[in-house]
Amino acid sequence: MKREDLEEMRRDALSADARREFRDSASAVARWERDHPIDLAAILLWIDELRAVFGDPPVDRTPWRGSDFRL
Repeated sequence: MKREDLEEMRRDALSADARREFRDSASAVARWERDHPIDLAAILLWIDELRAVFGDPPVDRTPWRGSDFRL
């Protein structure tokens, strides 16, 4: 990557528009979290509901290889 490209990216990241967009995004996330509170019990209930609809996921006990670790 060229130095000019990096400088342009820095200018864009520090611009007033970008700061405003990040601030608006943070506000939207805060509103969502306030309007849709969730706790561990709700998460576990959601998992149980998924299992009731789709059944248990298949178990694959074959060991994974390489650096591509997935849950």
